[in-house]
Amino acid sequence: MTASRLEIAYRRLLRCYPPRWRHDHGDELIATLLDLADATGHTRPSPADIADLVGHGLATRLGASLGLVPVVVRQRTAILALSSLAVLSAGLFVVAEVIPKPLPAYAGNPPSAGLTFGPFVTLGAAIYPLPVAALVAASAGARRTARVLLGLTCIAVCAAVLVAAWTDIARPPLYLLAVLFLQAGMASAGMPTALRRRDLFTAAALFCLFLAAAGTYSLSLVHSNGYVYYNNPFAAYRGPDGLVDSIQRILPATVLVGVAAATVISLRRPGWAVAVFVVGAAWSLMPIAESIRYYPWGAANNVVSGGFLLAAVPVVLAAVMDLSRAASQHGLGSAPARQGSAPPSNDPDQG
Repeated sequence: MTASRLEIAYRRLLRCYPPRWRHDHGDELIATLLDLADATGHTRPSPADIADLVGHGLATRLGASLGLVPVVVRQRTAILALSSLAVLSAGLFVVAEVIPKPLPAYAGNPPSAGLTFGPFVTLGAAIYPLPVAALVAASAGARRTARVLLGLTCIAVCAAVLVAAWTDIARPPLYLLAVLFLQAGMASAGMPTALRRRDLFTAAALFCLFLAAAGTYSLSLVHSNGYVYYNNPFAAYRGPDGLVDSIQRILPATVLVGVAAATVISLRRPGWAVAVFVVGAAWSLMPIAESIRYYPWGAANNVVSGGFLLAAVPVVLAAVMDLSRAASQHGLGSAPARQGSAPPSNDPDQG
């Protein structure tokens, strides 16, 4: 490969970067890469160069995209995503992984029927502790540790899909793993430097109430069997009245009420309505995906679709108005402080 072809190959890799970045820094980076290639005798991009350019390019694109969203919205979305992710993970760990017992041996089942991952039902037992630890780290002020744990959560979710495909170990439903992945990504991307513990604990308490309501509703549906029903390894994830199914049933009304309350709060503290909308949309993937996958023409699909259609218009309008208010008060992205002016505050409610 000639030098010109090497340059073409590098420029193709630089397409991972945003156009503005390529215009400002592309030629300088290409010249540096070509000098290094001449010094080492390389005639084509090395695997390390490819991984480095693609990784940093996509990260730069993500940073440029996040810059279009007001900082206050990103931070409040991160607070809600982290708290909801941790509460959901803790609830699923107990209800879906710890409580279930093996299926009765007298029914012709092996002694550990239903428990595919040691004493647990699925690979979810290896995922759920990570977001909980991230919440603890964030509340303790260890922002970097929290982001590392959230990154490990995303990796663990992807690994669970692969391990389940290659082995007989079960995994949580794919739509549930997608929700965990999205929330971990949102929490990591918008993690504020100075986290308001009051907001984090308040959000976690509200999600605990939501999860408790879903669990109570689930128990009321299966009151004739009670705790015995929850011993079934398949009840929480895929049972018709299990915890995940109950969450999906009450989710449309919960999102609507949450956005309405956040809209009132956003009159003084803009950004909360958008945050509830974004996090609620991520949660909504569970009932939407399940209804399409398992009940394409059933009553469950009609209830879910009707609920979200009724909630969609006012929720979207409230989120758009809140986003406009947040952008007008706080601006887009994080503007650098001018010389001689006070540094920007880490608290989105100040300034």
